[in-house]
Amino acid sequence: MGIRPDALYSAVYDDVSKSLPNSNFDIRGFPGITYRQFASSYLLNSVIRKWIPEDTRCADAAALGAFTSANDRCRDWSFPTVCETIDEAILGETKRQIDNFLHPGGEPLISSYFDLFGSGRPGPGASVGSRGTSYYGKYFSSKLATTSSYLYEEYKRYCDWIPFLSDAECLRYERFGSPSLVTGSRCSFVPKTTAASRMICVEPSLNMFVQLGLATHLERRLNQYFGIDLKTQPLVNHRLAQLGSIDGSYSTIDLSSASDSISLRLCEMLFPKWFFELLLVLRSRTTEIGKKHVPLFMLSTMGNGFTFPIQTLIFAAITKACLVLQEQDGKDSFSVFGDDIICKTSVFRLVSRALNIFGFTTNPSKTFFEGPFRESCGADWFSGQPVRPVFIRKLGTPFDCMVAINQLNDWSAYTGIPLRNAVRLLYSSLGQKFRTFVPFESNMDSGIRVPLAYHRPKSNGNQSFLYKSWLRRPSRLLIMEGNIRVPGGFRGRLDYNPPGLYCSFLLGELGVLSTSSSQRKSKYFGTIMIRHDLKLFRSRLLCTPRWDYIPIDSLTNGVKLSWQQWETAVGTNLPNPE
Repeated sequence: MGIRPDALYSAVYDDVSKSLPNSNFDIRGFPGITYRQFASSYLLNSVIRKWIPEDTRCADAAALGAFTSANDRCRDWSFPTVCETIDEAILGETKRQIDNFLHPGGEPLISSYFDLFGSGRPGPGASVGSRGTSYYGKYFSSKLATTSSYLYEEYKRYCDWIPFLSDAECLRYERFGSPSLVTGSRCSFVPKTTAASRMICVEPSLNMFVQLGLATHLERRLNQYFGIDLKTQPLVNHRLAQLGSIDGSYSTIDLSSASDSISLRLCEMLFPKWFFELLLVLRSRTTEIGKKHVPLFMLSTMGNGFTFPIQTLIFAAITKACLVLQEQDGKDSFSVFGDDIICKTSVFRLVSRALNIFGFTTNPSKTFFEGPFRESCGADWFSGQPVRPVFIRKLGTPFDCMVAINQLNDWSAYTGIPLRNAVRLLYSSLGQKFRTFVPFESNMDSGIRVPLAYHRPKSNGNQSFLYKSWLRRPSRLLIMEGNIRVPGGFRGRLDYNPPGLYCSFLLGELGVLSTSSSQRKSKYFGTIMIRHDLKLFRSRLLCTPRWDYIPIDSLTNGVKLSWQQWETAVGTNLPNPE
């Protein structure tokens, strides 16, 4: 197994070489470039750009360097003492927008810590000092961790109002004692591109719970005040970016190290005192890198529960302030999702100026205000047509190859450019055991998605088709009376906390086993699904009555593929069935 990245690159080059422009490729598009030339060049330059190297030390070092640089800029940032009238106007209007946002009806958005605990939730990943990643494991079978003893006192007061939560915390306290007082988060790295990793910070468990509680209130208010719904906003960005690529009416802005560039000084200047002090209590003051605790001059890092809605709030307020000053504020005048900013091209330069004076740096390779190309929230457009490339990160397992084949076939479907060599290279690396064919609506790693014209599966006599599919074997905790069984590879053990299990059940995390005859004799009565680094697969025989069907909500690069496009692409790229 294991296809080298250079072999994949060569295969893609052979596929698109006839469509490449004659001169060096510029993502902004030089005069006269065609859609086919742009899409081909874009794919070739991107297909292995995010390949995960075997040795990530250089990529980790690059990420650490970028983080350190951003932290130093936050330490040194200050609003210009001598500035033009427009800059002062931008600052005043931005502060007004944020103040209105944080005071709906003239009252503070957050009235007490009970508001935050009531809407708090566990993060999906690990926390400092916690066992595992589940709500139960982190909050009822571990020693809690927090940066503030006051935060824990408020948590105990909140628990006292809910009897079963109070019982669960009392039992946890008897076994693990008072929470660990820590100064902040712990740094870690995850793959991003071949050049640089992504640095994230693991937060203390109690801080994370309250940070996400604050995030819930901010997300709700973003929808009320700015009309930004974080659940569906990427679709809005897709539509506006597509319009911008057609007529130039919208520009897309991307920022370098956006979340790491929100300085404490900026927050103190923009936010009301009560809200800024709340953020200071919830944030981590330092992060642990190696064995060194580095003070944070930025508000928060990736991994903090409120980072994303806070940066969305700041950038939305800045963008709207610029629109108000130019009297262009109206429906669909802007859209913000994290650091993906879209605004009217007529205010692009003013928004860029505002971002710069507030300490942010636009990423020139991902910011587009002229020409026929726009990108935002994972959708890329050239003159209104989709051109999002495929990023292959690894090919170490058969399931990686299945994902790559399906992604390349989808790319061929919406661009109309065949990728026979690349797809057949991947297909040839699969053993016969893994050459399984599945319908379009199956998961990318469950098999090779093909139409019925390519593959004739067995029928069960009810106009439904039987097929073998690869499914991920879930990692889960098995709950039995007085004991909890953890899966292989799980570090440590979990203690039995009955009221904590009840809390887990109310949250929707604990699933109760069925009462079928096969389960009645089981000694387990419930399970908790958990995240696990080890991904195991098993094959299952499944049935579907709708093989040749693309779900209406299935989007590829922001658009819905037609059946004819996809059927043609698969039939062209894959070898003839044996």
